[in-house]
Amino acid sequence: MSAAHELRFSSFLSTVVVDSGILLAHGPRQQRIVLDAAWERCVRALSGVAFGPEAFAELAPDRAAAPGVLRALMERHLIVPEDCDEEAALRASFANRPENSGHDPAVDPAGSWPATRYGLPQHLSDTAAAASGAGEAVRVLLIGGCVTQFTEEPLHALGRELGLDVRTEHLWPGPSAGLARAVRRLRPDVTVYQPGVQPFLTGLFDGAHTCDDEERAHRLALMKNALTLAVGALAQALEGSLGLVHNIAPPALSPFGRYDFAEEYGLRRLVAELNQHIDRCVRSHPDLMVVDEERLVARYGAAALFDDLVFPFGHHGGSVDPGDERPHQLPALGRALAGEYLACLRAHRGTGRIKLVVTDLDGTLWPGIAADDGFDWVDGDATSRWLHLGLHQALSVLKSRGVLLATCSKGDAHATLGVWEEAGGRQLLGPDDFVLHRINWRPKPENIADLCARLGFTPDQVLFLDDNPVERAETAAALPGLHIAEGPVHGFRELLLSSPALEAGRRTAEAARRTDTTRAMLRREELRADLDRDAFLRSLDVRVRVAEAGPEHLARAAELFNRTNQFTTTAWRTGPEELRRVLAEPETRLHVAYVSDRFGDYGLTGACLVRGGVVTAFALSCRVIGLDVAVPFLVAALEDGVGGRRALLAGLVGRIVVTDRNTPARELFLNAGFEVRGDDGLQVLADPGRLPELSALPVAVLSAAPATARTGGP
Repeated sequence: MSAAHELRFSSFLSTVVVDSGILLAHGPRQQRIVLDAAWERCVRALSGVAFGPEAFAELAPDRAAAPGVLRALMERHLIVPEDCDEEAALRASFANRPENSGHDPAVDPAGSWPATRYGLPQHLSDTAAAASGAGEAVRVLLIGGCVTQFTEEPLHALGRELGLDVRTEHLWPGPSAGLARAVRRLRPDVTVYQPGVQPFLTGLFDGAHTCDDEERAHRLALMKNALTLAVGALAQALEGSLGLVHNIAPPALSPFGRYDFAEEYGLRRLVAELNQHIDRCVRSHPDLMVVDEERLVARYGAAALFDDLVFPFGHHGGSVDPGDERPHQLPALGRALAGEYLACLRAHRGTGRIKLVVTDLDGTLWPGIAADDGFDWVDGDATSRWLHLGLHQALSVLKSRGVLLATCSKGDAHATLGVWEEAGGRQLLGPDDFVLHRINWRPKPENIADLCARLGFTPDQVLFLDDNPVERAETAAALPGLHIAEGPVHGFRELLLSSPALEAGRRTAEAARRTDTTRAMLRREELRADLDRDAFLRSLDVRVRVAEAGPEHLARAAELFNRTNQFTTTAWRTGPEELRRVLAEPETRLHVAYVSDRFGDYGLTGACLVRGGVVTAFALSCRVIGLDVAVPFLVAALEDGVGGRRALLAGLVGRIVVTDRNTPARELFLNAGFEVRGDDGLQVLADPGRLPELSALPVAVLSAAPATARTGGP
């Protein structure tokens, strides 16, 4: 900001001194915020005059908090540029936002949403203001009823705890076209869509007891059709960002009471069919996820979250205080939903993803000391028996998702593993469910560091479970960044099954095999120590199957481009829909590679995109980097793209974008016969004759893709 006087308080500003401080409100924009009482002097002194950021900071009761408060007030249009024509800006805002009206001329306007802002104003404390602006900015667009409005303040607060600067905007739902326009105009990182209570749920739930089954079925069909259109419009508008679609939590009560089962279209069936339909609509779009209200009710209770014990069924708002006449809801639902929104974002992006869980054994994975006490506990019926079986089950679930498991425990490995193997089955994980074991008397930090080195993980990709607080503290001090489960063992299961860091996208068959493929990789490394490079590779019987990608490969190819950080030439991030659009361009081809060796089949682990004569993206899963398949895959993909006529590849360009982690990929094009051209990261294939002959390489390259595409994480 260069000018000394360039800001002013809005001409629409109104202020009220309240018990908790000073309330600032902007009526036309429906924005409100409460500042601590100490800010009243600053607001009064600067009202009606022009000022700059420095003057604002000088009058602030806390100079460190001043930038955060100033930004919060400007975002809410409570402070504006000095030369701002606010009336013109408001007219333009309303003219450009037809989706705000919630009115669809094709439906009865009596069922449209009111243009109202609910929720109590945010109380921006000095501490929160000082912290605001720190961290990654995340823009969240909330399209829905008052429930979504009540998530705004919890989103801001929880975002700060997670190191995110969350900014929100709320729109009442309107027609599908308006929904899509809003997403394209605002380009949010996350779009939340809550299907309209009015007229859908009001007509479906509140009138259920006044109409017959045929009419209920008809209303249900209408809502399904509306949901199909809305979800489809949302998916098309996202362009790679994340969309979240609420399903419907069942009311705590039914108008049919205990005889709901006797109705062909009782409330339970209506909710079940709606939610199944939402699942089907969302499932086909990789950038959409479901916000499962039904699961939140199962976890926290309907009475704690929703209001239908007091309000009509179709109101579908958060739990309320009946003695408070203001439009409001108690904070439980807003907090729960805000947590879900940000958890979905973290899971979708893979933020802070945990790839390895290391667990202590005695006292953690089972009660007592296995080498001394055996496994008789499995045959009992004590609370501890079910507690530890629950932990085994949770770890088994993570294994099916592709999270690796390892052990780190004090004790004698031979004795512990021997009695564990003899225990067999009985709902227990076995030693072979873990990729590595570290059972010895060495310090646990040393063992965990060794596990990280063997598996190629950094401590921030690892979660450690241990019942002993002393061991946890020692390990935390020695390995900064390591995730450590705190609290008693009986809390570990909930952490494992609810943390977004342990959800790596939709489950795949490849993810379920990751323990086996990782163990195969470890066996390869052991074999490598005894053989020279070429002999080692030939002994593995490595096979690379290369094919041009079809529609069924796009989701997995996008996953490779998004999540591969080591063997990636450009670290290009994309999504299936963008890939589909790119492949419609002329002279654009995408090839995929399936890799296997005598130790295992690693599935679809490579993707190569050639666009307009440039290899713009190449990614190879870290699980097959050591098999030297990159050059064979690249050569086979390039040859297939020109029908085997190598001469047509003359002048082809390979592009390298250097990152802090893609060292393994930087020599790919040079190793394939390309030459450096300048210092812009471009390398050219001047002489196609320099491409290696596939028959001379120590891996077998096949041109046919497998009949069934396997997918999985990088």
